[in-house]
Amino acid sequence: MKGALIFSDFERAGTIVARDMAEGYRLDDPVVVIDSRKAVEGAVFVALPGERTDGHRFIGEVFAAGAAWAVVSRQWFTEKGAEFSGPGHRFLVADDPVAAFQQLAAAYRERFNIPVIGIGGSNGKTTTKEMVAAVLSTSFNVLVTQGNFNNHLGVPLTLLQMRRDTEVAVIEMGINHPGEMEFLCSIACPTHGLLTNIGHEHLEFFGSLDGVADAEAALFRYLEAHGGTAFVNLEDHRLAAAGATLSRKTGYGMEPGEGRAWWAGNIGADRVGRVSFTLSSGSGVRQPVAMRFVGRHNVINAVAAAAVGAHFGLDPSQIADGLGSLQPAKGWKRMELFDDGEIVVLNDTYNANPDSVRFALDTLAAIECQGRKIAVLGDMLELGGNSAIEHEAIGKYIRELPIDACLAYGDDARLICRESGERCLCHFGTMDELRQFLAGYVQPGDAVLFKGSRGMRLELAADDLIKQYQKHTI
Repeated sequence: MKGALIFSDFERAGTIVARDMAEGYRLDDPVVVIDSRKAVEGAVFVALPGERTDGHRFIGEVFAAGAAWAVVSRQWFTEKGAEFSGPGHRFLVADDPVAAFQQLAAAYRERFNIPVIGIGGSNGKTTTKEMVAAVLSTSFNVLVTQGNFNNHLGVPLTLLQMRRDTEVAVIEMGINHPGEMEFLCSIACPTHGLLTNIGHEHLEFFGSLDGVADAEAALFRYLEAHGGTAFVNLEDHRLAAAGATLSRKTGYGMEPGEGRAWWAGNIGADRVGRVSFTLSSGSGVRQPVAMRFVGRHNVINAVAAAAVGAHFGLDPSQIADGLGSLQPAKGWKRMELFDDGEIVVLNDTYNANPDSVRFALDTLAAIECQGRKIAVLGDMLELGGNSAIEHEAIGKYIRELPIDACLAYGDDARLICRESGERCLCHFGTMDELRQFLAGYVQPGDAVLFKGSRGMRLELAADDLIKQYQKHTI
């Protein structure tokens, strides 16, 4: 093709492009984009197929914006490539642009000799990732996964944001099928790793908690095989077992014990559940930590971040400063707190499994309020054959807590309603019915928790309620 530079040997070409990006990029520009609207001069655009559209439709636009390269499929290039012949139009042609994108990220990652911390686990990955980054950022220039870009596309995209001045990378690694952690490790090549816990996540695909543990612990196995260091949550017996034979590790927990270098003491909370504790170590450290995060379950995440920070040479006061400065970002939908003095709303609608629902219910139960404590619960998805028994168990759990009312939304949540007995005020089949009911039911002084899987879209009901009372958001 006249005027076009074409590489069809992607393994060789990807290495060349990765080298050029690592050595010649502009620090303020994205290196690789998968969204055509973000294409800038010198960028590499990867044309990915999608459910709603295909990135190949925007090749002309990205070259017009100054993109230096386009990664395209061989089929598209054969059929359409001639239409985009021209000076400066360079293509990387691959049978599978997704695989090419991942190979490019892996080749680019190899250009950086810096610590890469992989963070996985069933619950609390994003919060822990943010805590680790906040702690390390007190002394290092840290690259951290943005939002929940933690899958087979998000991990490569994050790695490709490394810059010459990046000193540490904190990479969230989310999985929902066996074998995915091994694959993400092959791209990110972590030097350090942390698994938050093992819980009832994606049982439809993992089958059991032991299946979850085996899939997640692939991170530990990778670190052991490559001389890396693991941070092991010794409160979780499956993780303790997975980390027992590791050569390089730091153990942590909620209280002192064998193998625990760091733990929490004097755990407390304010009236809406924001936690504080004393960070403690076997060497005599006793450092007060006050956080803006809600829920006792976040203490173990903070101790994990402290263990990472200490490993990288930070002193206790730096760790406390990093943890104390971090505020849950608006839009996380992970225990997002609204408190206007009239009502308290906990928006924890990003996702849900049996463990995270129990954490959220415990947090609601511990809140001090003058009115009622109301739990609005939606279906927990991807539980497979365990779905019925797990929803029923949540209903029984509610009966043991000082919660005044439960509102259930979704087909499976009907079982929560049934098993919670008199606590269940009503079950709703549609979102409109739930939203209309809440508008008239919630009163000043109440505390309301919204919790359900992402597909249930309970944030719509939470946002409606907040708008009724909104004065300011903490």
